[in-house]
Amino acid sequence: MRNGTSRMAVSIALVVAATHAVAAEPGAQRDTLYRHIDPRVGTGNDDQGDTVPGPTRPGGSIHPSPETLVGSNAGYDKDAPVSGFAQLHTQGSGGRTTYGTFLVSPQTGDPVFDETQHLSPKADERLAADAYGVTLTRYGIRAEVTPAPYAAMYRFSYPTGKPATMVFDITRKIRGELASAGADVTLDPARGRITARVRARSYWNPAEVDIWFVAQLDRKPTRWGVRVGEQDRAGATQASAGADTRLAGWWQFDAKPGTPVQMKVAVSFTSAERAGELLAEDIPDWNYDAVRRGAQADWNRELARATIDGVGDADKRRFYTALYHSAIQPRDRTRDQPPADRATPHWDDYYTLWDTYHTGFPLMTLLRPTAYRGNVASIVRTFERFGAAHTAFIAGRNYHVGQGGDEVDNVLGEGLIRGVPGVDWNRAAAVALHNAHEERRPRYLIDGWFAVGDRSPEPDNQRARSGSSTPAFALNDFYAGRLAAVAGQPDEAAALLKRSGNWRNVWNAGATSDGYSGFIIPRHADGRFQTIDPKTGWDGKKYENVGFYEGTAWVYSYTMLHDLPGMVAAMGGRDRFIQRLRHALDTNLIDITNEPSFATPWLFSDVGRPDLASYWANRIFQRFTPDAYPGDEDNGAMSSHYVFNRLGLFPKLTTDLYYLHAPHQPHAVITGEDGKRFAITARDWAPDKIYIASATLNGRPLTTPFVRQADITGGGELVLTVSATPTRWGQ
Repeated sequence: MRNGTSRMAVSIALVVAATHAVAAEPGAQRDTLYRHIDPRVGTGNDDQGDTVPGPTRPGGSIHPSPETLVGSNAGYDKDAPVSGFAQLHTQGSGGRTTYGTFLVSPQTGDPVFDETQHLSPKADERLAADAYGVTLTRYGIRAEVTPAPYAAMYRFSYPTGKPATMVFDITRKIRGELASAGADVTLDPARGRITARVRARSYWNPAEVDIWFVAQLDRKPTRWGVRVGEQDRAGATQASAGADTRLAGWWQFDAKPGTPVQMKVAVSFTSAERAGELLAEDIPDWNYDAVRRGAQADWNRELARATIDGVGDADKRRFYTALYHSAIQPRDRTRDQPPADRATPHWDDYYTLWDTYHTGFPLMTLLRPTAYRGNVASIVRTFERFGAAHTAFIAGRNYHVGQGGDEVDNVLGEGLIRGVPGVDWNRAAAVALHNAHEERRPRYLIDGWFAVGDRSPEPDNQRARSGSSTPAFALNDFYAGRLAAVAGQPDEAAALLKRSGNWRNVWNAGATSDGYSGFIIPRHADGRFQTIDPKTGWDGKKYENVGFYEGTAWVYSYTMLHDLPGMVAAMGGRDRFIQRLRHALDTNLIDITNEPSFATPWLFSDVGRPDLASYWANRIFQRFTPDAYPGDEDNGAMSSHYVFNRLGLFPKLTTDLYYLHAPHQPHAVITGEDGKRFAITARDWAPDKIYIASATLNGRPLTTPFVRQADITGGGELVLTVSATPTRWGQ
């Protein structure tokens, strides 16, 4: 892996080359785990990840990264010229772009405000978890940045002979689009400080939100000014701009050869004052290397929670980079609140829980249960403050998207079932019970299904569909019922458990496809099933369905994870279920790397065929290439999927179990926050040995293809004997 300076790049290359030499020293390995992270992975478009190349801290509020005007939703294309460095980004999200906020553009000569006119080719680009560096060849400027949790520190090496210039674009977002409902900027030349605010709009979340920015230079500028619309006001120190009007500030300063210009920045969703306070708290001095060492320490700690051994550097690079991506979002903004609120955790930027409840949050229960507890507390606080806590919570604002159901219930329910400690489950239950009675669609509450033509929860969002939302609401009801039970409401729990069978209201036993009968089919308000081919729908690029969100009848007929016996029976029993699932997977009727189908291949284990689950786990594993994810990384959903698959585990939602399949390395260790270690050993491992032949858990024979949450969190050892050919283990 490579870092922000040439000397560090050489040093890191030597350390990575010596990784195997320190294999006998676990402590030494853990101290250098961050060097395996390669932020290039996933930086392609939405078929490859949409990840961000810039560095951040685990759950970091700020995420500085280079910007290009073409490329992925992350705002970056590795082959495109750079326009500058923005301070906020999403991690692996598709759809409408968000953030790319507060662009800093280092230049020479007179300030240039149009991004298309100050694009620079790049050279010597160095990406790492702790820093990013690049040379902007148009200007001969070397730019580097390293992150703290809420602030970042930049270092710019300017050439001699031209004025050193810096432009701050206040009102833009990803791809240089104007995204402002009003903005203001203030320059303080005597202090070398700039403060700005934008009321951001046209983000993925349609809510408008105020965001503040403070930047501190390590010297006084010699010239400065502002730009409002097309008007340049040299020498001005304050300006405001109305909606849909561009606003920028700029300054010039002396730059001495061999002495980099340093700048510290912080962003706040609370106030300009809080941005300044966070800047002082996170980076009190001008020690760039100290900030960088803090990032290294944070990532070493996070990566040590799940380690692999017995494979080469390429495998470690891929694994630890996925683990890195899994820990970036949601973002911990607890300290970015008014003083009275800072005792309550505040986690932000859920894009969205529809994605992350499948894998991201289950992984968090194992590796970062304290963070899970904080997320639950944050969700509860959001509900108590705003009267709702929705599937997307972005920049401190709810957004009730129409992707599926009310996935907040799933996150709360999974945390309860998997035993996340320290949660007030009575308060959490209130959130889910509100959703169960107020946020489900009226027809679902009365007739038991979400009908074709019903409006989705958000008035401007028509993506929810009868065939996907009805099973989703039924799953939500299951989790809400579990929460009601723990809150001492048995009658409510029983009613919700009964209501969780509502998926049957959109099950059309007469629908057929490829010789199989019985499918989830969208239903009209008058009770008629829609006349559609069960194969018609989402093809990964466009909608042709009318009844499903990112899926088809084939996809959604396998999503009743809370009622597997009912689902198997509805498909004709165990043997027919196995035959049908094999056909669905063999003929690519299941999009195995899209969220609705994440768990589908592992259903083989529920009907006594873990050999087929292992086969498909390996097929899925191969879809993750050395440099890309098989689709949007989706804020930790896809990277957590990879981490689980690599370890030989996969979460069995609605239970405290994990499916087992053959791991992709001979040895792995999961270390809990309390220091308890769970080792997974594959004897005589080889890449082609993808099946489990036998297993022991803590020395005792294990004959079922599952382990419990407590088996892992309690510490111990799972020893697997693996095989290159299918076996009858677990059947």
